[in-house]
Amino acid sequence: MTGRLVIDGEEIPRGRLHQETAALATALASAGAGPGRGVVIARDDPRTAVVTALAAESLGFPVLCQGERWRSVARTRRVAAVVAPGADGAPSVTAQPDTGLPDFAESAHTLLYTSGSSGEPKAVELSHAAVGYHRYDVAAHAEVDTRDRMLVPMSLLNSYGWGIVQYWLSHGFEMHVESRLNMDRVAGLLREGSHTRLDGVGSMYAALLVAARRDRELAAALGALSFRGCGGDVLPVGLVREYAELVGGPIHDGYGLSETVAWVTQSLPGNWRPGTVGPLIKGSSARIDPAEGEVLLHGPGLMDGYLDDDAANAAAFTEDGWLRTGDRGSVEPDGHLVIEGRIKESLVVHGETIPPRFVEDVLAACDPVREAAVVGLPTGRARGDRLVAFAVVDARDRERALPLMRLALREHLPVHQRPREIHLLDEFPRTRTDKPDRRALRARAASLEKEKDQAH
Repeated sequence: MTGRLVIDGEEIPRGRLHQETAALATALASAGAGPGRGVVIARDDPRTAVVTALAAESLGFPVLCQGERWRSVARTRRVAAVVAPGADGAPSVTAQPDTGLPDFAESAHTLLYTSGSSGEPKAVELSHAAVGYHRYDVAAHAEVDTRDRMLVPMSLLNSYGWGIVQYWLSHGFEMHVESRLNMDRVAGLLREGSHTRLDGVGSMYAALLVAARRDRELAAALGALSFRGCGGDVLPVGLVREYAELVGGPIHDGYGLSETVAWVTQSLPGNWRPGTVGPLIKGSSARIDPAEGEVLLHGPGLMDGYLDDDAANAAAFTEDGWLRTGDRGSVEPDGHLVIEGRIKESLVVHGETIPPRFVEDVLAACDPVREAAVVGLPTGRARGDRLVAFAVVDARDRERALPLMRLALREHLPVHQRPREIHLLDEFPRTRTDKPDRRALRARAASLEKEKDQAH
């Protein structure tokens, strides 16, 4: 039930798509691909991803996304073939020797890697049942429609992008994929007015908002969309509110992990609230661990586990089978979920534990700021971390940005929660899932501090 497919502005005719899928399926079957015998997508190429996903529909093999790590998986499990773009752009197959290693579980549908934002990336094993829940129950919640024309400027090989591919396979809407996030091009495509839905990450929406403040045509185009889906990181409350004010509708934030295919909550056009990531999707449940305020999840979309990692699996689940997310949050009485941020990224200042989001929201609410991130550097003293802020600001706005941010911090936060240093950047270093790379930012803050000490 595939719909129209457009990649980087070029339509892939349905006949060619079916031809490439049949050829790939034949080559993969000859290489031994099938239930339990995995196929690696070796390069982040949307055409290869889509055709491989279509071939997997007929042969039932598990797909290993983010294929640069596949050799570590191949040391313990049978990998039948590696798929990559050929000279003509169509997928080509490199068969792998039969190593005699065990197959993947026959129930395995997809292997995704975690972002590695809090440690070494782990291989997440997702079952056919979990992906089926995402395709139908989650899609129904998100109001995915066969008549949609969805603009997807992101990789298809992370949990968000791969989840959209699963929607497309089952619902047949038009999917317009941009392999690179070029903001001028995305804005131009939106102005054409041919799309009904947009999906992307918070940094994209922040950049579009900056442009829409100066461009009424773009603001109107954003407002005309029926759905503005977002994932990847916690959105600043001010960003959601300004979208609602400027374009007439919010960003439809959601929450999920690689360990849940994609979503367990999703804001909707008629059911959204600033500061939350939307209501829980039917079938998914959340509760809060009272010890640390950690969000725990349960439902049919959960992973089977981390591949061949008993220690990580023991740590990932409670004794009664709930997934530990590593995020601090709360569940509101009507089922809306609030995410404060990663527990490991919490800041400790004067004995008080605060999520970075509390400070970042204040900075991100300043007009020149596209995105903000706050990290803590240990001081070794009782007062705890020293806070350092980073902000993405356009070059033309930098002169006025710092005074506005300093004023906002004074007006909204107590002294001990105000970063003493604010560094302005063109872009943040990012993880594979497009979150700000806080480890890289923390290392940069430490390096700047060392340079400062040496200068004195």
